[in-house]
Amino acid sequence: MDYTGECLFAGEGGPIPETRRRSSGMRSVQNLETIINEGLRVALLEETPDQSLVVLLEHLGKALSGERTYIFEQNESGCDDNTYEWVADGVEPEQGNLQNVPPEVCAGWYRNFSVGGHIVIERVEDIRESEPLQYENLKRQGIHSLVVVPLYDGKRIIGFYGVDNPPVKLLEYASNMLQTAAYFIVSSLKRRNLFRELKKRSYLEGRQSLEDILEGARTGTWTIELEEGCPPRMYADRTMRILLGVTDGIGPEECYRHWFARIEPDYVEMVREAVEEILSSGRGEVIYPWNHPVLGKIYVRCGGVPDRTFEKPGACLNGYHQDITETMVTRKKQEQSIMELLERVRQANSAKSEFLSHMSHDLRTPINGILGMLAILEKSEGDLERQRDCRRKIRVSVEHLLSLVNDVLQVSRLESGRPAAVEEPFDLRAVLEDCVTILSPLAEERAVRVELDTSGLGHGRVIGNPLHVKQILMSVIDNALKYNRPHGSVFVRAEETAFQEGTARCRFVVEDTGIGIGEEFKEHIFEPFTQEHQDARTDYNGVGLGMSIVKKLVDQLRGTVTVDSRLGRGSVVEIVLPIRVDESWREHPPAEPEEPRDGQGSVAGMRVLLVEDNQINCEIVEYILQDAGAEVVTAHDGRAAVDAFGASAPGSFDCILMDLMMPVMSGYEAARVIRGLERADAGTVPIIALSANAFEEDVALAKDAGMNEHLSKPVDIRKMFQAMGRLRGR
Repeated sequence: MDYTGECLFAGEGGPIPETRRRSSGMRSVQNLETIINEGLRVALLEETPDQSLVVLLEHLGKALSGERTYIFEQNESGCDDNTYEWVADGVEPEQGNLQNVPPEVCAGWYRNFSVGGHIVIERVEDIRESEPLQYENLKRQGIHSLVVVPLYDGKRIIGFYGVDNPPVKLLEYASNMLQTAAYFIVSSLKRRNLFRELKKRSYLEGRQSLEDILEGARTGTWTIELEEGCPPRMYADRTMRILLGVTDGIGPEECYRHWFARIEPDYVEMVREAVEEILSSGRGEVIYPWNHPVLGKIYVRCGGVPDRTFEKPGACLNGYHQDITETMVTRKKQEQSIMELLERVRQANSAKSEFLSHMSHDLRTPINGILGMLAILEKSEGDLERQRDCRRKIRVSVEHLLSLVNDVLQVSRLESGRPAAVEEPFDLRAVLEDCVTILSPLAEERAVRVELDTSGLGHGRVIGNPLHVKQILMSVIDNALKYNRPHGSVFVRAEETAFQEGTARCRFVVEDTGIGIGEEFKEHIFEPFTQEHQDARTDYNGVGLGMSIVKKLVDQLRGTVTVDSRLGRGSVVEIVLPIRVDESWREHPPAEPEEPRDGQGSVAGMRVLLVEDNQINCEIVEYILQDAGAEVVTAHDGRAAVDAFGASAPGSFDCILMDLMMPVMSGYEAARVIRGLERADAGTVPIIALSANAFEEDVALAKDAGMNEHLSKPVDIRKMFQAMGRLRGR
């Protein structure tokens, strides 16, 4: 099954229904921040990171009505250790049984984590075949459903945490909650590790020689006599006198007064209580600020034991005085870092809520249009003109939905910092002409004139990423059209301003006569989810991602983008990109033979193996292929595809159309098995991937599995026919 999200759902009913997703999403928006904030609040009240983690797991487990919450960390041998656990009343703990879990048990989970995914299992029986080791592990624990999310330290996966047996209806909600709390989990684990390291270091320091302690650790020793009827006296060693900032000539009474008088006033009572504890229990320690005569305020750790050999009336204490200012400064910096992390978590939660709010509006609008047009279609059986108009509007709404999804995915990809890997020759003039051609219906609809001038380009054939160049120019021209006036104009100009060492400096200018941008908004124009006017979403569509994507893509291509605009006067967007010239290209290459416009004729008579687990998707593609004259054999998972191909005579299939994410066996695995069969056509039959996973790394994974082409869903029928025709006969 091919899912557009990043989590794996296993269950008898397949993916969670859309109605449940909407309900879960609404609940998440309403309750997630409140529940997480309360959990973080109670966790932060604990004294140690260990206690904080246990309290947070209990809070999450109860909030999700789960039976068990837990944290697993990878150990030095690569196995997984269950380091923290909370169980509900009546549930047997499993922590003692889940140490050094072999890596192969959770291998499938880590593969999913490595591509940004998480695990949602609705019914554990559904992984019996695909993950037998994990199935036995979960079955033994009495687990029938779970949610697990990865824990990242930077880009490194350090483990995972999750909840067992929450109600099925809360699975999506649980996934959102766990992902949000993961930041705090990782922060607490790092704090724990730091405290353990400090404790270890303290132990090692305690084993050092007295000389090292006194000189290296800035620690002095003292004796305080509290003889009845006499002033207190302090006898300090040389290191102690240095730490106190007093000379050797100062007597013990004055030394005591000097020390006591410089204790920070608010901490005097705390020091008195520490002395009483030493006298009553035989041991005590206190940390307090002390005003050094030269250094100013420093932090001191002071501790001692009673001297049982003191024979005078009263008491005598022996102890140490240690300057720990550096340690306290470091600790405060660590605490500040943690607070900053929590603030980033809060901001991330806020951004997520804002994103959901934006997307809720922008997705519902075209969906509402689609549903409305479908209702009109049902009532307009005899009105062909009305039916054509409804179908056109449905297509426009669907294309807008796809554009929204693509923008969100593109922003996510760019935020991850993954570079553009595509480097191929392309015709720059043709890309510009395509941009104008694609957007011409929008220009006609808004009665806006578009002019394109490429006369300033010295080299038409260049090398780079044509998709990114097209996306940059399309976004800018699209904005110029959407925010224009009726009967306005958009002028697109491309020119080459410099050429050196095989690289051209190309300047693209998009000038419009639209509504313009206010001065205050200019500094926010490249931020995601921003639009100047409150009613912009209603009037102009979109989620405010276009210019954010443009800025990130231009930066990735090592170019610059500037905007000059006046409110009510229009805007000028200037983009400068360094683009490598394809100097091997002849100025007038021979014309390539034209393919059929839609490629439909090229698939007539082909016998196609269609592998698709989604019944609706399968029915659509099967109908289109059969309408084009192809014979279609269907399979609904990777294993069935392998069996169908293996049972056929060599050369029976002209092409295989393969979905990627399916139960039983994925498309990747099926392609590898087919390529490995010992038969004449196993290595030559064209395999074309059909998948909603549309990033460049997904394309690379398909190629590594032995597939010839990768087409992203929703599939462009023309491109599918062209690919099938091009590969026919291989």
